[in-house]
Amino acid sequence: MLRNPVNLVLLAVLVVATIAGVLLIPDGKPLPVHWGLDGHVDATLPRNLALLQMPIATAAVWLVVAVISRFGNAGRGAGAAAALRLILPGLTTLFLLLQLVIVLLGAGVALPFFQAH
Repeated sequence: MLRNPVNLVLLAVLVVATIAGVLLIPDGKPLPVHWGLDGHVDATLPRNLALLQMPIATAAVWLVVAVISRFGNAGRGAGAAAALRLILPGLTTLFLLLQLVIVLLGAGVALPFFQAH
């Protein structure tokens, strides 16, 4: 499940986006990390902290899925296994998209819904 090619590609793109953010965005620049329903920024963090959030969240999800897959109840059934196969790429994709928004806004790219200021 963890070695599924789709999951590995998503993880690789997340790593590349994070590295791009470190290279493109000046150190210490405040980056948006939370938006209100109207798309305006509620909270910011310095570049390094902002760029670490999504990789840490992704690693935590991957760790939980790995532990459940390895030590979970063997009798949990096909439904639970199928759910884990959907949860991992789903949450990895969500975190990747959030990371891309953070990096793009930090690099000065205007995004239609997300307001940097």
